[in-house]
Amino acid sequence: MSRRCEVDRKLICGGIYRKPVPSNGHRTSACGVGWDRPGREFGKDRVAVSMSLLVFFLFFAFFTPGSAYGSSAVNSYIASVFQLLERHRVALPRLTAPANATANALIRGGAFYLGGDQGWVAEGNGRAGGLMMVRPLSASNPPAKGDVVWLAYSAESYEQEAERAKELEGRGCLVIAFGPKLASGAPHFSHWIDSFTPPTATPDFTLMGNIISLWTLTAEVTASVSRQGKTLTFFQSDSVEGSRVRNSLYGFVPPPGVWKSKAEKRRLAFHTGVPQMAPVRPGVLSREYLDDIQEMLENVQEWELPKIIMVGQEMSRQAAEGHPAAIMLIGHMMPFAVDHHSRLFHYLNLRTERSNLQSHLQRGGYFVFIGYVGVYLDLWREVRGARATAAWIVSTLPTEVHFSQWGDVVIDQHWRIGDCAVEVPGYDIRILPPSGIAQLFIYETLLRAAGSH
Repeated sequence: MSRRCEVDRKLICGGIYRKPVPSNGHRTSACGVGWDRPGREFGKDRVAVSMSLLVFFLFFAFFTPGSAYGSSAVNSYIASVFQLLERHRVALPRLTAPANATANALIRGGAFYLGGDQGWVAEGNGRAGGLMMVRPLSASNPPAKGDVVWLAYSAESYEQEAERAKELEGRGCLVIAFGPKLASGAPHFSHWIDSFTPPTATPDFTLMGNIISLWTLTAEVTASVSRQGKTLTFFQSDSVEGSRVRNSLYGFVPPPGVWKSKAEKRRLAFHTGVPQMAPVRPGVLSREYLDDIQEMLENVQEWELPKIIMVGQEMSRQAAEGHPAAIMLIGHMMPFAVDHHSRLFHYLNLRTERSNLQSHLQRGGYFVFIGYVGVYLDLWREVRGARATAAWIVSTLPTEVHFSQWGDVVIDQHWRIGDCAVEVPGYDIRILPPSGIAQLFIYETLLRAAGSH
């Protein structure tokens, strides 16, 4: 269905409510075949595909022994993520005070650091749709009085990060901690952003909650700065033609560039002149970000879940037969979130093993790729050379061919090319990335479909 439909119907699948899907781009059928392409009419084709998906669901739910489609693990995880989003949405007013404190410190010339959980830091650093001025916390470039430090922790790392926060506050830094409430109650931080995840949650679920907090608070800092007549600088994605030129206009020097003075930090932090964000009220940008995430995950659930289940079951079968699938990925946060020693799959490093992927695949083997934009055709060639099949988990291009002709499955992450969720009045690009949440959501659902959780 589509938002072009006048009636907002409810679809129930696995006990989860799902809204209609917007007709805003390329969608794929359960077999990985593109069908909702620009220029195609809605009507009989849409009904036919909807009926195919219904038949596919009924087959998995009722006729496949041990099917994961109706499993409590898959359904429970999906429900928990949507409940997590709702808890963040209800609690958005809590972000105004820490956002204002951060904004004021940055305007006064403070530097901006992220520390703690490595995956969380990677997700926020040097990121399409993220702030240019952010840098990782490191011993070689320690923060000073007046700087801002955001720290992410889990229940396991709380003691270490609490000690670090105390030491940084002693230097005169503004420290904001992100993480779960402890079994004993609220953690002891001067400024704390609850992840709304249980203290007993898996590390990846805590990471999901902290990432939602990261980008919603970034949204509110952006709005707070705009209300003071200033505009923070954000990266445009490298997937967009001309983005490197655009980013260089605002003083970004790629690593290993070094910030040598407060003046240079300010130059990288704020635009001067054009573009200029219009003042934004509290709660507007963070709510728009959550709305975009909600819609994206609903679309993944609506159109990709049968394929996710199918891929998870194939991974389980391959592992049971003694030849686990190979998994490779590209992303800021995902290399830290993926289990490098899983019995379900063999992890391959994209940087070191991209050119010799074929040697890691046996005939009839299975390859899973979690990436950004489109199928990576050099990897596709390696898969074909090994006579293997693959699952490509990416944001699809409308010009891509149907990879199902080779037995492959394409799972669309359902975010816009450019990896940015929110439009800010007066600014030249959308900001705040959704892709990390999509990748983590699909990966965790895959594991549960394979029976590994």
